[in-house]
Amino acid sequence: MLAPRGTFFGGVAVVMARKKHSAKRGVRVRKSDFLPPDATRLDEIVEEIVNNWLRPWKHRTSEAKVTADVKNELGVLAKLAPLEAKLSDRAQNRVHAQRLDNALAEVETLLASTPGVLASSLFNPLPPLTMTEDGVLTQPMPPPIEEIERGIQKRADSFTAELKRLRKVCTRAIENGFGSHPNYDHAKHTCAWFAHGLMQGLSDRRITGTKDDAFRAITSLLYESVSGQWDADLKRACDTVLHNIRGSV
Repeated sequence: MLAPRGTFFGGVAVVMARKKHSAKRGVRVRKSDFLPPDATRLDEIVEEIVNNWLRPWKHRTSEAKVTADVKNELGVLAKLAPLEAKLSDRAQNRVHAQRLDNALAEVETLLASTPGVLASSLFNPLPPLTMTEDGVLTQPMPPPIEEIERGIQKRADSFTAELKRLRKVCTRAIENGFGSHPNYDHAKHTCAWFAHGLMQGLSDRRITGTKDDAFRAITSLLYESVSGQWDADLKRACDTVLHNIRGSV
């Protein structure tokens, strides 16, 4: 068992102590330099959340269950936070959209100039040849030539329409940008949602956005677990989560 870093009633003292320690370092670390803490600190984070901030636990919830649930959420968060940031990278989406649009435009050009036999074969609606047990290739009786031609044209038109739709999506990504603003920290907001879920599922404490209260403290600890940043103030992320939840009720 790790040495306790405070009691439920001494949670504020823990936060103040950590702030004092953080101020002594006097070094401002860039977000790009953040690294997740080591296993020892992760264990300390779990214990702080379980014993300092989630108490009192919900009725008939054991310490073992609360600890296991918190550890599991930290594991999920460690994978999800960087993935969300990558998927929502506006610059990365824009660059890839430009490459994809160029490729789609080339496909459109090549299809438009495809020789007749190849063009009809690409969109031929006839079922493929099958082989009998005797090794003979067979094909069902084909429909009239007019029906075949209509089928080819229908499939070609459908594929062309899909290419145009994809290019429109790429254009929106290039011109307007898909994803969030570069200064938007997905990890902070994701941690706030996870903190809210932990409190809602495991704790009988009231969830508020008050400074040094459980919700903001847990969010800060979760953020440290994925970024390595000590004692970040995530007021804005917590307020956003509370606002969104209240607005959906």
